[in-house]
Amino acid sequence: MRNLWLTLFTLLAGGPALAASQAPAQTPAQAPAQSPACEYHIRLQDEAGLMLAVQVTCSGERLPVFDRPVDGDLAAALTGFEPGSDGRSLRYGLHLDRLAALANTADIAQRIDRAVISPLSTWLADPGLPEATITLTLEALDGLHYAINLPQRDDGRLHLRRSDIRFGGYAVFGRFSSATVPVGNAVIEVVSFPGRAGPPVPLVQAWIADSAQAVAAYFGGFPLARTLLLVVPVPDRAGVVFGRVRGGGGGTILLQLGEQAQRAALHDDWILVHEMIHLAAPFITGRSAWVMEGMATYLEPLIRTRAGWRSTAQLWQEFVSDMPRGIPALTVESLDAVSRAGLYWGGATFMLLADLDIRERSQNRASLQTCLRAVLRAGGDTTTRWSRERFFATCDAATGTGTMARLGERYARQASMLDLAALWRDLGISTGPAGIVFDDNAPLAPLRRAITTEG
Repeated sequence: MRNLWLTLFTLLAGGPALAASQAPAQTPAQAPAQSPACEYHIRLQDEAGLMLAVQVTCSGERLPVFDRPVDGDLAAALTGFEPGSDGRSLRYGLHLDRLAALANTADIAQRIDRAVISPLSTWLADPGLPEATITLTLEALDGLHYAINLPQRDDGRLHLRRSDIRFGGYAVFGRFSSATVPVGNAVIEVVSFPGRAGPPVPLVQAWIADSAQAVAAYFGGFPLARTLLLVVPVPDRAGVVFGRVRGGGGGTILLQLGEQAQRAALHDDWILVHEMIHLAAPFITGRSAWVMEGMATYLEPLIRTRAGWRSTAQLWQEFVSDMPRGIPALTVESLDAVSRAGLYWGGATFMLLADLDIRERSQNRASLQTCLRAVLRAGGDTTTRWSRERFFATCDAATGTGTMARLGERYARQASMLDLAALWRDLGISTGPAGIVFDDNAPLAPLRRAITTEG
């Protein structure tokens, strides 16, 4: 309404002058509302342990209502949480070593060698101002370092939206090593901890580069221009232990890697490629975790097959063996009501059905890859939040098939029939004493072959 009033005022002011008797009463022009903004000045220092000293100043019409970044028992790591008398400022300290000792998890704070990993939501006080823009100035003292993945302004300050705080990416503070791994026009900053045993750093970096190249080949480029990847060593383990993506503000990956991991075991593992795929899709709101996890679960073995790390028979053997675990999600529960047990393979089965449907309706001129590349081109990466309707509409506009909306209506909100055994027969897939057997005369065999060889 305010914009409409300003438009009418401009039109009247630019028109013919009115007689004095007709002139409307003049009212002072209202200044436009000032958008809320908060500046955080953060010092990383070593005061008998790693500590963040934070000063905040906010501007705008509304006063901030600062939320403590940690509470309960963890609040013992917080000192001097003191809002200023002006109601717009705050200062506090957070003892990272103390917090890591209390929490000992990377999703709050975890000590690794001489550094502490902690996500942005743990150490950044929320100002409680909807749509506020936040700028950060970080200063590392005492020979310390930090690594964080946030957009940078021309003046060197980092920035993010207030809505990013809750989902903010991982950061690392203290003493550690880092190196950049180029992937086309993108860069992955890899953080390692030289004080801990583990596989040789060049071996790990080569594996990360190979995985990133395989993902980039599917999406037409690596999903993010810059990614922060923290490689956390795990004692007495030989493979990849765990991975997680956090995307608020900028994409980060936490990867727990066994100290005894070898090259063959790394390239045979699924976790890193799975997490990199998550970088290529938005966080989908509502009861839609099955979309995100189903996409990553379906694409991960496919991408590694296209990279030559596993055979086509191994790919379809995995699908034949594991997709039945997801069938109740489509035929009994519905995907929106799926239990965690069916989340991954229920979603993966949906993605296979979508891939086949798009290919069949487009005569193999489009595929699920067409759909997902379109989402990424539209800005739908892990740093964004989309509705499922937007995700499906973007996909369907790219393929011209209406597949995602149609299958979503069939399996997301309600359960529907699906004969998986018949689908395998139509694809020309059966199992024999020696494993998977392919029938290239089956009606859907051309689509099956195209999945592993074409976009």
